[in-house]
Amino acid sequence: MTKLLITEITRMGPAFCVIGLQREQQKIQSIRPVPSSANGWMYFPHHRGDILECALAPFPGAKPHIEDRVSTCSFEKSSTLPEAETVSYLRKAEMAQSLPDLFDCPIHENKKGSGLFAMPHQAKRSICGCETQNLRLELCANELRATLALPSEEALRDLPVVDRDWRDFIEASLSPGRGANRVARLDRFLNSQFHYKIMSCPHHFIRLGLTRPFHDLCWLMLDTLFPLPRPEWLEEF
Repeated sequence: MTKLLITEITRMGPAFCVIGLQREQQKIQSIRPVPSSANGWMYFPHHRGDILECALAPFPGAKPHIEDRVSTCSFEKSSTLPEAETVSYLRKAEMAQSLPDLFDCPIHENKKGSGLFAMPHQAKRSICGCETQNLRLELCANELRATLALPSEEALRDLPVVDRDWRDFIEASLSPGRGANRVARLDRFLNSQFHYKIMSCPHHFIRLGLTRPFHDLCWLMLDTLFPLPRPEWLEEF
């Protein structure tokens, strides 16, 4: 059995993609458990920080998703770590300071629209953590997008945010039961309180990921943003 610290839960269409950290000797590395019959989980009841015991088998997935492993039995939760401690482990896993170091390959700007992508045969991994000097979230046609600056001062613009908790928070903030002017109120929050809450947090951290190959391209996403949103923040706007 393998112990996996769950660090990512992302929404990919109707399913969830899950990533955790595994310690192997002195190395901490990312592992993506996948069901035997699909690339994602239709139901995943666990949370970031949960330590799950699972049985994993090698999986010949398409590059650059070298982290994929087949889960051969159900997960058993053994304990939970607080958010700050979870981030401390993420900082010991895959990290990068600049754009080409994220996935050990060139990153290209989409000249026909928005976003950034990598070529599947060039990328050496599909997930990486990084510190950010600045971060902005905004709604674009009801889709959450991120713009951020790496320590190298390189800017990454218009990345889709697939973090399950942040996507749930945005949907809750736009719920019809919250009254009028919901989009305007959310915009004000994202442009004011959000920046302070995130950037002032001592365990502020992000992880960026690559989609599976789509038309021979892997697109960059913001997989995880710590700190995770708090339900009480909804009462502030």
